[in-house]
Amino acid sequence: MSGQQKEPIKNKRIWIVFGILLALITPWYFPKSFGEILIYGIPLWAVIIIIASMLLSAFLSYVIKNHWMMEEENEEDEKNETKGVR
Repeated sequence: MSGQQKEPIKNKRIWIVFGILLALITPWYFPKSFGEILIYGIPLWAVIIIIASMLLSAFLSYVIKNHWMMEEENEEDEKNETKGVR
């Protein structure tokens, strides 16, 4: 990979998205009317939580794949640089 990657813990945008998604999977602040609205027999609050959980999983996968620097990657990059392999 080209360029220096930052650790995700230092990226404020990642924390903002995590905060929003975590707020969406917390049901106790939803209004009572969300329990009365049904979508295919499932309460609206449950649908929101299911969708937010899937988004959280996808976002975590994205962060780990693209923003997290693993020690093994650093070691492999260093080995390849010393051998002249790209």
